[in-house]
Amino acid sequence: MQDQTFSRLALWVTLASSVAISCAPAESDSNNDGGGGATATSSVSSASGSGGATSSGGVTSGSTTAAGTGGDNSSGSGGVEPTGSGGNGTGGWPEGAIPMGNAPVPSAGCGKATTLTTKEYTISSSGQNRVYYVDMPKNYDMNKPYRLFYTSHWIGSRWQDVEGQDFYFLKPQMEADGEQAIFVAPSSDGATWQEKDHALFDDIMAFMNENVCYDTTRVFATGFSFGGMITYSLSTNHQAEIRAAVGIAPANYNIWLPEKTRKPIAWMHTTGMTDGTCPWVNNEGQKRGAKFIALEKAEDNGCTIPDNIPTSNGAYSCYDFKDCDPEHPTRVCTFGGGHTNIDGNPNWIPIESWKFFKQF
Repeated sequence: MQDQTFSRLALWVTLASSVAISCAPAESDSNNDGGGGATATSSVSSASGSGGATSSGGVTSGSTTAAGTGGDNSSGSGGVEPTGSGGNGTGGWPEGAIPMGNAPVPSAGCGKATTLTTKEYTISSSGQNRVYYVDMPKNYDMNKPYRLFYTSHWIGSRWQDVEGQDFYFLKPQMEADGEQAIFVAPSSDGATWQEKDHALFDDIMAFMNENVCYDTTRVFATGFSFGGMITYSLSTNHQAEIRAAVGIAPANYNIWLPEKTRKPIAWMHTTGMTDGTCPWVNNEGQKRGAKFIALEKAEDNGCTIPDNIPTSNGAYSCYDFKDCDPEHPTRVCTFGGGHTNIDGNPNWIPIESWKFFKQF
C-alpha cells in the first residue's frame, strides 16, 4: 500500500508542478453569483482524476483529455434518490460544544441494512439532479457509526478527480491506522461552487443520515482550492453539522458566503507562501486572503490572537493557535510553495490533515 501510494504521489507531483487555477480573478468579481469571477478555462483529465491542481493550460493523463467545465458528469449507474431536507442542515448534536473523545452519536441509518454501495448517485437538489460519489467501507457494519468525510473538488474538476486522489490522500492514511470511513464527493454543476451547494450539502447529508450508519458528531469536510473555499463557506454556518474542517489552499473571496454565525468550529488550513492564486494576503485592507481565514477562525474559537501568525517560506510549519476552546483546535500550516495540495514526498498535507481529524 505504501509503495502504491508513493507511486501515485510521484505522478501527482509531476502534474502539479505544471498546473495552476484562478480562484483569485479581478476583485470586482468577488462574491456575486456563488463562484466569484473564477472560470474554468483549463482542460483536466477525465475520470482518472489526474492533477493535484487545476490548470489554466492543459493536463493530460495517458491519452484522454476532457474539457474542464466540471461537475456535469452523469455517467454513473446510481438511481435518483429522494430530495433531502433543504437548506437548514440535518443537525449533528445538541447545542453546545462536544468534548474531545466523545462517544459516537449514531445516525438514523444505524442498525438498518443499506442499499448503498461504492458508486455514483444522483439526488434532486434545488430543482436539479445532482451527482455525487459515495465510497463505503469494506465489510460495512450497519451497527458501527463511521466517520464521514465530505470532500469537495477544485475548479474545473469533478468527483472523479477527488476519488482519483483517494479523497485528498486521506483514505490510505486512515487505512494505515486500521481505520475506515464513509467518503462523499459531490460534483458541482459547473466550474464553481455556488450558494445552492449549501443546500446540496444539506440534501446529501439528510439522505445519508437515513441510509447509512455514521457518527453525526464526526462529520468532517475538506477540499482543495475552490474545494477549500466551499469548505470554508460551509464552515461559516454549518458548525452544528460539521465537527472539523480542513481547507487546502483556500480563499475567503470569489466564493458565495452566507451570513456568518461566528460560532466555533475546529479548523485547519494550508497555504503556500508563494501561492498567487489563493494567496496568504490578497488585500490587507479588505481582509482578503488565507491569513484572514485563520484570524477569523481563531477569533471564533476563543483563541489568543498573536501579533503576527508565524509562517514558513521553506519547509512546512504548522502553527497551533493558543488558548482556543478545548473542543475547537485551530491550526494553519504554511510552506515555501505555490498553489497545490501536494508538497513533498511523502506528501505532508494529508498526513497533517488526518492527524488533525483523528483527534476528535
